[in-house]
Amino acid sequence: MIAVCIATYNHESFIAQAIESVQAQVCVEPLRIYIGDDASTDGTQEVCERYAAKDERIVYVRRSQNLGLVSNTVDLYRRIMADGCEYTAMLDGDDYWTDPHKLQKQADYMRLHPETGFVHTSAKVFSGAQTWTFGQREGVYGLDSVGFANCTVMFRTALMNEELLQAIEAQHFRWLDYPLYGVFYQQTQWAYLPDETAVWRDHTSVSQPKTAREILQLREERVRMWKWLDGLFPGKVGYSSAAAETFLFEQRMNLIYQFDDRTLVTEALLERYQPRSWKQRLKQKGLKNDIIYTILQKISFYICINDKKVVSL
Repeated sequence: MIAVCIATYNHESFIAQAIESVQAQVCVEPLRIYIGDDASTDGTQEVCERYAAKDERIVYVRRSQNLGLVSNTVDLYRRIMADGCEYTAMLDGDDYWTDPHKLQKQADYMRLHPETGFVHTSAKVFSGAQTWTFGQREGVYGLDSVGFANCTVMFRTALMNEELLQAIEAQHFRWLDYPLYGVFYQQTQWAYLPDETAVWRDHTSVSQPKTAREILQLREERVRMWKWLDGLFPGKVGYSSAAAETFLFEQRMNLIYQFDDRTLVTEALLERYQPRSWKQRLKQKGLKNDIIYTILQKISFYICINDKKVVSL
């Protein structure tokens, strides 16, 4: 059986499309749809209850109080494990699938390749009027780099266990996929299917903030999870204190220019940090010179607009 795990919170405008994209799957494998509604305050509950009343495959769980993204999803995982589902497919309540054969393709691949425990695909990203495509994840998982869309993921449920879920919950991370998949990366082989199977909505949320300071906090959280993975798998995820410091300094510098937010400038950024590239050295010089800063900030903004995504100078 394939379990579809949908964590949702205040997705009244999106959750119906998410559910219907699951119901549209042409799949010989039996499905069970687990929806965890984290005490939504809009009309999400009414929408979910309407679909659950008509589809016996839906297990709708309405939280009496907000648990947060991690605990909400972990509870669904526990239910999926207890029900003995062989595979788990991820779909957040504000995303949806576009390929009606997505689940069957992934299940077929893992049946043909028993050494593979994790499969992801390409996805389209919608960010306002801008769109681009998520492709194959490159490099070691754990390094902070472009990864994949969570709504494309399917993995073997057996990769999870109660000890792992408790360990992640104890860290009080802001989100779950990065540390969980970091563990999976060390336990099993991954596969990528080039088919575009889903749409990931990039809009303001817990994991997709839109201000410079919030994004920086997200990057700091990413480093905390990166360090946690290194504690579990020393030397295997590309972490070091120097690499973490370099990453955060460069992220801070790029955010300053992208958002024109000089409140993020620190003495360490101006004096202690030694950039690795001429571009970063130029950006650092701009923080000390208003004329250079203005020119670089405008160039950075122009690149972002014309490339339809964030590009660091």
